[in-house]
Amino acid sequence: MRALLAIARKELTVAFATPVAWVLFMVMAFFAAQFFNGGLDAYRFLSLRASQLQSPELLAHLNVTERVLSPLFGSMGVFVILVAPFLSMRLFAEEKRTRTFELLLTAPVRPFEIVLGKYLAALALLLVALLLVALFPLLLSFYSGGLSGGAGVEWQTVGTALLGLFLLGAMALAVGMFVSALTESVIVAALVSLLFLLGLWVVTIFTIGVEGPVRELTGALSASEHLSAFLSGRIEAKDVVYYLSFVALGLYLTDRAVEGHRWG
Repeated sequence: MRALLAIARKELTVAFATPVAWVLFMVMAFFAAQFFNGGLDAYRFLSLRASQLQSPELLAHLNVTERVLSPLFGSMGVFVILVAPFLSMRLFAEEKRTRTFELLLTAPVRPFEIVLGKYLAALALLLVALLLVALFPLLLSFYSGGLSGGAGVEWQTVGTALLGLFLLGAMALAVGMFVSALTESVIVAALVSLLFLLGLWVVTIFTIGVEGPVRELTGALSASEHLSAFLSGRIEAKDVVYYLSFVALGLYLTDRAVEGHRWG
């Protein structure tokens, strides 16, 4: 455990000492702010229309979580997919490129401790990025009660949406880390994992209008389909199992890749 935490601490120190993590945090915060402002503008427009129509029932049913926060979280799911490969690309590929990976393998630490330590560091960076996104519902809560008479922030939906984004990011990081363990190029690691993750995100596009087993299969493989329940405030076992299965498989394959490099 001590070695695992030491590896995680070292990875976090390196990450925050380089501009990559900071740039990615800025990108996440910037686009989250844009989506948030867009959602607020749409909400204000609907509130104004409801007031002009003198429809208190419509105004009372305007849901700030549904109109502002759910679209924000849904859009940020795409950015989690885009950001995760750049957080994971250097975990092993950079060590191989700088020839420090061999030194790490000679240390008195098991391969799985190396893998888990690096993965925990990547998860910590993901958590920081999601905390930046979580600032927006906190900001909105100061003005809700709700806005123009509508329903306030529904924290259960916010919590499940953030959980879904975290599980999505955990899956993406596990995939990216495995790819990073197979190459010495951080660019190759980022691009390959990004293409794979984008394929999982948009796989249902290729079966539009198709019914039957093919549609069911693509739906089961789709990362975006499994996120939708979290965005609606529901936690379903099949969605949790989907993400955790990718995490477990990614960690196992990365451990095998590191073990193979040790004996190679």
